Amino acid sequence: MKAITKYFLTALAGVSLILAACSDDIEREPSPVPTDGIQAYIYADATSLTYLPNDEQTFVVKVARQKTEEAATVHLSTDATGITLPAAVDFAAGEAVKDVQVTFDIPIGSSVAVTIAIPEEEGYIYADNTVTVNITRDYTWLNIGTGVYTSQLFGQSWPQPIQRAKEANVYKLLDCITEGYPMIFTLSADNQTLEAWDPQPTGYEDGANGMLYFVAAGMQRNGNILSFPMIGAINVGGSLQAYYQGFTETLEFPEGFDL
Repeated sequence: MKAITKYFLTALAGVSLILAACSDDIEREPSPVPTDGIQAYIYADATSLTYLPNDEQTFVVKVARQKTEEAATVHLSTDATGITLPAAVDFAAGEAVKDVQVTFDIPIGSSVAVTIAIPEEEGYIYADNTVTVNITRDYTWLNIGTGVYTSQLFGQSWPQPIQRAKEANVYKLLDCITEGYPMIFTLSADNQTLEAWDPQPTGYEDGANGMLYFVAAGMQRNGNILSFPMIGAINVGGSLQAYYQGFTETLEFPEGFDL
């Protein structure tokens, strides 16, 4: 784990939390057992899925019901675009669970959160009537070698494995600040300007402030060296706010790579 040795502090907010202890000595009535309606619910075995460009764009959710004595129809809906799913699922008498295939059509390099819902009046009050599946259609990543990453914020340099997307001018820095947390950015076709660097978690937990995010404010190129004026942001009240700034992160590409 890397540690910050140089501080570029822009703001510090204190939050006081008061935790109240409570006793649970009250006797509770048993929860009522529903007897009416379809009593359906929905779930997925996996709710975070990644696909390569040539993978079939499909996933499965499961619709189940508590009352199985009679045939029934459960309706489905979603607000997500590019998603195709049946409007209803028919259960024969005795059937408890049905697999529902969902197909999607999203661009390579994009992600979408797909929420599928059962109408409240058809749902089971002790289970979920919605499920959200996060899908990513990833690039085909090609290894281009090992460069050098120099962090002014952390005061360190290290060998940096670099990948490039086959389908676009997008680069990935594997395990950059912290293992398991890559940094991904997009360059212009001539590699002279930074086109995209979305706020990305570094994997570094900054004490009580939580996860530290890197947001590039631009880029300067000098040969095969890219310098990124960077902002270190933290999550405050559900939105990212600058916490460290005025530092530069530098990436030197491998010798012989034609940037």
